[in-house]
Amino acid sequence: MNLDQHLRAELGREADRQHAPAPDVESLIRGGRARRRRRTAARVGVAAAVAVLVGLGAYGVARIGSGGTAEPTTPSRAATPKTYEDTGGGTLAPGTYRMLVGVDGTGAEIHADVTFDDASWGADDYPVLYDTLGGAGSGGVAVYVPQGLSAGTGCLLSALNTNLADTPALLGDQLTELPQSTVLQSPGPVQMLGRPAVHVQLRIKNRCADVYRVAQTPYGGHGITYEPVRPVVIDFWVMDVRGASVIVETWHEVDVSSQMVDRLARTRDSITFVTGG
Repeated sequence: MNLDQHLRAELGREADRQHAPAPDVESLIRGGRARRRRRTAARVGVAAAVAVLVGLGAYGVARIGSGGTAEPTTPSRAATPKTYEDTGGGTLAPGTYRMLVGVDGTGAEIHADVTFDDASWGADDYPVLYDTLGGAGSGGVAVYVPQGLSAGTGCLLSALNTNLADTPALLGDQLTELPQSTVLQSPGPVQMLGRPAVHVQLRIKNRCADVYRVAQTPYGGHGITYEPVRPVVIDFWVMDVRGASVIVETWHEVDVSSQMVDRLARTRDSITFVTGG
């Protein structure tokens, strides 16, 4: 069942429980897709409906450390990369793509260039990598300024925490409070992408009927949906980018190969923040 079907079913069940007319689900879904196509979507507040969520996997160990060395944030001088929002889903051709991250402290857009080195990546709301090197399962990379974090039960229709901290250290502390989570590594200082960052590692055991929402982002809802339900380990790196607290995130399933873990780290380390495009 894809997310559109999840959304229709869940909102329909909620309407039945409340004996109220069902929401116009088609309009909500079309609105979410339109917001994804508009590159100024980050200036809109937290979305009213959950958009596409990324399927995550079970326990795995993501490597942490210095990461790649990034140049200071400057306007891009190379040819403009392909735009991730315009990929339309499916398999990503190898290359560099520009993704919308959010807005900075002045309201200006932040973008990130991310490089994918083979055709094993799929273009979901955030890129998903499928293991083709002897393991099983998938993983992925995300980069975003959060508009809200999971709260309440953490499930699809539960409330969001939109009262977010304005520094990486405090936002890292808020990540440790995600519902249904166990802290595997407490917030601690590291270097990532050439910047000071706060690293947090959580295990989330999804007990929702269908979808666990990790965060609301400029691309909509971002979370966990798969069958059968298994625990998930997610690594977050929170860093300041021009006055905004940006989250860089990786995840992978338990049975993926060590080569895949290396590829996830290599793709994460390719991230470069840019001002234009």
